[in-house]
Amino acid sequence: MLRLTLPDGTCPEIVVVRRARKSIGIRVRDSHVELVAPARVPLTTLQRVLDEKADWIWRHWQRCAAQAEARAHAPSSVWLQGREVPLCHDPAALLTPVLTGGGLVLGGAAHDLRARVAHFLFGLAAEQFPRHWRRLAPLAAREPGQLLLSSARTRWGSCHRDGRIRLNWRLIQAPPAILDYVIAHELAHLLHMNHSVAFWQETARLYPDWRIARAWLRREGERLFDFG
Repeated sequence: MLRLTLPDGTCPEIVVVRRARKSIGIRVRDSHVELVAPARVPLTTLQRVLDEKADWIWRHWQRCAAQAEARAHAPSSVWLQGREVPLCHDPAALLTPVLTGGGLVLGGAAHDLRARVAHFLFGLAAEQFPRHWRRLAPLAAREPGQLLLSSARTRWGSCHRDGRIRLNWRLIQAPPAILDYVIAHELAHLLHMNHSVAFWQETARLYPDWRIARAWLRREGERLFDFG
């Protein structure tokens, strides 16, 4: 049985997920640590990886705990396309969030505000993303497949070999230019299914300011996970 004791004495549950891959991956969740490993890697090797990565796991465990605590409190604002919008809770208002000049107005009970805001953001992404897509997709070196929304917690987008592209709905909170960068990034994968020099050259052709956008995501991306 795998075991890891963190500096605060916590012993998180260790979940092993076996997949067809060459390397061992680690994902830190709110309640457990997940090891993604090839089928034939023995538990002794996985325990060694846990021990070697203990400091890294601890840092990410603390971050997850802080995010969970923040989610437990009622939010006061939400980011919409790069601007901070006040959240106005009025128990007498409609359950469905309504965007007004004064902010995003939500009715009903306070305990499920985050879930309803996430649902609103998902719907807004489904409405807005195709507009950006229609502008950038024709520039791709290869015709893309279907555009889909993703709820991934570790990726902003993904490109399947058959041309399907998924975009994380949480990007609706970021400035529109950031969404354009992620679209360009995934469209570049239609030509290069890697992150080679050629891939970044193709990304630059589609979106010249990709370095600025990537830096913004690395700096500000965590705030986009406050909902959902």
